[in-house]
Amino acid sequence: MERVYRTDLKLLRYFLAVAEELHFGRAAARLNMSQPPLSLHIKELESQLGTLLFIRHSRSVALTHAGKILMEESRRLLASAGQALARVEQIGRGEAGRIELGIVGTAMWSEVRLLMRAFLKAHPNVDVVFREKSPVMQMALLERRELDVGIWRMATHPSAGFTSINLSAASFLVAMPEDHRLVGRSAVSLTELQNEYFVTMPSAHSDWAFLHGVCQQAGFTPLIVREAVEPQTVLAMISMGMGITLAADSYAQMQWPGVVFRPLEERIPADLYVVYDQKQATPAVEKLIEGLIV
Repeated sequence: MERVYRTDLKLLRYFLAVAEELHFGRAAARLNMSQPPLSLHIKELESQLGTLLFIRHSRSVALTHAGKILMEESRRLLASAGQALARVEQIGRGEAGRIELGIVGTAMWSEVRLLMRAFLKAHPNVDVVFREKSPVMQMALLERRELDVGIWRMATHPSAGFTSINLSAASFLVAMPEDHRLVGRSAVSLTELQNEYFVTMPSAHSDWAFLHGVCQQAGFTPLIVREAVEPQTVLAMISMGMGITLAADSYAQMQWPGVVFRPLEERIPADLYVVYDQKQATPAVEKLIEGLIV
């Protein structure tokens, strides 16, 4: 059975001072203590380990072979312990740690990208793991404590116990082929889209459950002729003239050959929200939330 040692770090620090000074008096002065208790502590350590660490002469002290090995190991152990304690202090101040962050892909092209860049630069010891998930999946992972924070659109009513904060205002735009009949318009009415073919992402992976309801409130059900898992595939199909779609305005920040974006006359909000459990938030999460809310 492996022996369990109960030697504390304080005894190792006492030992290391004597080992480096090779003089009990100088070591005691370095430790701001008197020599007799220091000698007792060294004897206590030798007793715990069952071996002599020093060869004591009337006017000098020398390390035994075991003492030399312990000096090397003590330096390593004390340095490692110091690093571990310093990291724990950083975590407690929110300067280090790990954040599991759920996010929708479109959020990465909004002002959230710039805020995240500033946060990562200011907190290099915080490891942020980005997990691109749908809003439904993010909420499920938050409830299972597999995510610390979620960012998605229209999260005004999260599950009980979770807080939702508006990060930025955004709107949905109409994305259409560059030769579409409505390209010349400065803004498009939603009702003008009732006879259009729509290319979308599946509702389980996007905002289409919400957008489908918006279209129905306008008096029509969107005629979906194609579905694609990736948004870039949706926009590629639109560039080929297969149909139109409704997309968050962050997509318009990128160049999509053959695709034109136009605003809607009736604003459809695509606001980004951050969702998290305030009671479970670590200091690092709290600092991230502070950095995202401007």
